[in-house]
Amino acid sequence: MAKKPASTKKSRFGNPAKAAADAAARTHAVPLADVRLERAMEAIAPGFALWLEAQGRDDASIDISLMALDDFFDMYRILEPRTDALSLLPAAAREVMEVSADANPKATLALLSGVRDYVDYLVQASLWTGTPGELSELADVFKLPDKPGLDPAVELKLGSLLPAGDGAQIDDFNDPADIEFPAIYIPGLSAELFMEAAAASPLWKNTLALLTWIGDGKDTSIKGLLRKKDRADAAATLSHTGAGILGEAALSSTTAAELEAETSDRLKLYWHLLSGLGLVEFQAGSARISSRAQDCLDHPEPAVEVFREMLDQFIFISTLTGSEPGVYDDWHFTMATFMAQCASENPPTPEVLAAALRSPDTADGELFVLAKNVASWAAEGLVTVGEHVEVPPAFRLNLVEMLREDFGVVAAGPGAGLDLTKLLNKD
Repeated sequence: MAKKPASTKKSRFGNPAKAAADAAARTHAVPLADVRLERAMEAIAPGFALWLEAQGRDDASIDISLMALDDFFDMYRILEPRTDALSLLPAAAREVMEVSADANPKATLALLSGVRDYVDYLVQASLWTGTPGELSELADVFKLPDKPGLDPAVELKLGSLLPAGDGAQIDDFNDPADIEFPAIYIPGLSAELFMEAAAASPLWKNTLALLTWIGDGKDTSIKGLLRKKDRADAAATLSHTGAGILGEAALSSTTAAELEAETSDRLKLYWHLLSGLGLVEFQAGSARISSRAQDCLDHPEPAVEVFREMLDQFIFISTLTGSEPGVYDDWHFTMATFMAQCASENPPTPEVLAAALRSPDTADGELFVLAKNVASWAAEGLVTVGEHVEVPPAFRLNLVEMLREDFGVVAAGPGAGLDLTKLLNKD
């Protein structure tokens, strides 16, 4: 996907260095509550920016979201002086949106998009401190007031909220009801089977290795990215892979430049997962592991909650990145249906995919893209590659849970009715 040139306009929220300078210049004029809010947002900004990038957003789009959020809090803290950066009061948020819609209906779309993304990030990163009831009320707020010039059913689902470069219009998307998904087969499962699969997963092994490498801290940029001098060492910790013959096939036709780009993308994936799940904390130009991450390192068995959150995010990234509820393009259907096929009673064999990877110049373009994506799934253990390409049985309930809200997936087999959360939490 082509990236738009980075915006030259910088957000105060997205630039902690400038925010700190502004605060220093206004020491005697800014209320203490405002100073605390700005400091909180400086700490949150890097993780939020990384999360947006992982959703397929380019630099310009990220800057717009950060600026919109900055504008929102400028108004919100007037209504709620004791602002908590990790929760929002629905009544105050609604008033901000209504005032914005009165003043500038079109600008309200960008404002709402930025705030909605921010709340989604807080929830997915387990940073939200508000109540479930407040989240439900905020969902209504994010539908926007009924104002002239605003048609959320159309305008909120077009280019501004889709990955840059797609150029998709609503009529270009398929209806999920028209797509037939293979039934996901769930065998009988036990807590022990899930734990064994998690412990053996490259996703978990690489996570622990990268956390160990981060240790007491590593230098980062303002956006929370590792410095160039450390990236090769960080990427080298991601040595575990399950790609098998797909990895070998891809390597046979990959240039040095392509391999370097893929290595960089893999590190970005893990960096996003670690920051999004609160395993890495950012402060004053450095990243260090959190107490939650230290708990993972201190115990030999995978932390079930952490691993499942990581697995769910990886499934989402692999199948639904860039989508809005009810609005999907062909890529989302292709990836989701193929992953479901890999979890069915009739999983595909790897030979056709491997052949496409070995001969990218002669392979069908769509098949080659699919093969590259499946190889990336296999590298982290989301699928295993042997006689067939299969989603590990222990992970299939998570797959069903992640896809069923968007697509008409069904579960079959003796474990289809299991509640994995209850299974894993039983004494």
